[in-house]
Amino acid sequence: MKKSIKILAIGNSFSIDAMEYLWHILRAGGVEEIVLGDLFIGGCPVSLHAQNIKDDAHTYIYLKNTDGVWRETPEASLTDGLLDEDWDIVTLQQASHDSGLPETYAPQDEVLDYIKANRPHARIYWHMTWAYQGDSTHPAFPRYGCDQTAMYQAILTAVQTEVLTRPAYAGILPVGTVIQNLRATPLGDTLTRDGFHLSLDFGRYAAALTWASVLCDVDPDAVDWLPSECTHMKEHLSEIRNAVKCAISKPFC
Repeated sequence: MKKSIKILAIGNSFSIDAMEYLWHILRAGGVEEIVLGDLFIGGCPVSLHAQNIKDDAHTYIYLKNTDGVWRETPEASLTDGLLDEDWDIVTLQQASHDSGLPETYAPQDEVLDYIKANRPHARIYWHMTWAYQGDSTHPAFPRYGCDQTAMYQAILTAVQTEVLTRPAYAGILPVGTVIQNLRATPLGDTLTRDGFHLSLDFGRYAAALTWASVLCDVDPDAVDWLPSECTHMKEHLSEIRNAVKCAISKPFC
């Protein structure tokens, strides 16, 4: 169990979903000193992160959490976030609409090189995001035939061919697999709030528990914390924990 951790996400709205409850879950899991950062632009693909590095673009919102409360700094650059702390972990992800398209992943190499140049001791993880809800009206869903299973399989393939082949990564955060596992439980296909962003209860909680388990060796069974407005989740905690443990042991099933 790690007693202190500093984690920076380079992402988009899906990194906000995954990190919303992360500070509290880490603390409940026994981590004592926690610093979280999230550099995000809504819908941002890795190609735009790469371009922003070249342009030194100050177009990110930088969210930071050191005490359980997220605070926002507008008009930040990727460099601002990277140099703000001596990060232990930096995460990267693809925009959801491109997540199952391997040909869109190539610009990640420029971002990886920049991370390593500025934070050479940080471990880099890939945040594997989730397929859309079956009835999603997201305009990019037709790229996958408006088929959740097809999108999920495409994401798995892209991560296997375009992420696992990069030695710069220390590992993956299999949130997409966790969400798909939960869809096979009595919770069903109800884990998003708009067809693609995670629900404010089960979806976000499962994602954060995945991050805590992978990055800090937090035992999912040891975490009982729930958001104050989500006490209804208690009866489903075992399903969430099992989905996380299964995804970590078999991320591409």
